[in-house]
Amino acid sequence: MNPEYEAHERLCKSIGDMAKDNEALKQHVTELENRLRALWDKLEGERKFYEDRIKRLEEAGDALYEGWIGYGFTKDKHLAAWRIAKEDKL
Repeated sequence: MNPEYEAHERLCKSIGDMAKDNEALKQHVTELENRLRALWDKLEGERKFYEDRIKRLEEAGDALYEGWIGYGFTKDKHLAAWRIAKEDKL
């Protein structure tokens, strides 16, 4: 067999193998991107859940605070602690 022909055949096979590897890598990258997107969406949903939970807890704390003021507890150390804790959450 002609050595140039054999070299050409090996080169074509090598190019074909690289093309297959490239496609496999592209598929793997796509799979990783999809998994990352799914994880991001999950974390975004959890973030929204906890932000809503914090907001509702703050509203409940504010309602308790306002209710206690009506009973004359305006200078109570527990009420001051609530305000400090609420402000320190940031």
